[in-house]
Amino acid sequence: MILGDYHTHTPHSHGKSTMEQNIVRAIELGLKELAIADHGFRHMTYNVRRGDWHHIMNEHESLVQKYPDIKVYLGLETNLVSSKGDLDIIDEDLEHLQLIVAGFHKYVKSNNWKDVFSFYMPNFFAELFGKTTRRLLAKNTDAYINALERYPIDIISHPQYGITVDMLEVAKACAHYGTYLELNGKRVKSPDSEILMTLEKTQVCYIVNSDAHSLDRVGDFSLPMSVIERIKIPYERVANWDKLPTFRSHRK
Repeated sequence: MILGDYHTHTPHSHGKSTMEQNIVRAIELGLKELAIADHGFRHMTYNVRRGDWHHIMNEHESLVQKYPDIKVYLGLETNLVSSKGDLDIIDEDLEHLQLIVAGFHKYVKSNNWKDVFSFYMPNFFAELFGKTTRRLLAKNTDAYINALERYPIDIISHPQYGITVDMLEVAKACAHYGTYLELNGKRVKSPDSEILMTLEKTQVCYIVNSDAHSLDRVGDFSLPMSVIERIKIPYERVANWDKLPTFRSHRK
């Protein structure tokens, strides 16, 4: 069984249920661990506000004390903000974050106008028309690999969502650095053949998460579990199946 859900949201970004409601629901479901991973600071519509961050940290600390029977990580679903692999966090954030999820989102404030026109807009139209050039594919892949090299990313969220990359190369980098690839509870964009290829040719591990934006979705792993069962992903390659993950940012 799945023992932890490491991608849930609250009203601090795009979620509808509070941090405490998510925790209570996770306990009811028998989960051993939970992570709050609200959208990063530079999402243009659903971002955590920097002015609220200390309040969020205090809220988390209070709830950790109130619910000692479950481990609750304070994380962030950070955004890729440039083709060079920049994320929307600073060094000071790394001191407080207990879990770093990273992914691509469409409506994000980029580092500069050059990236808007050479990175974000091309990916927007590539998804719209279902066609990615080799040059853009290489640029996207390099962005992820650079981010994995520069930051202690624990989880790559919803791979291939909104952006097309060479998943084998990204999986190799994830395996090298000890980062998990997510099987997302709302969407699994990677085709079955691609997932099987990454498992066969690398030592990468996947992690199952709900990506819950409402209380009723916490711990809902039905979609990723259907993928696991359909293509027979070995359970030992699922980081939170009958065991608890060891996250990269927590390793010495």
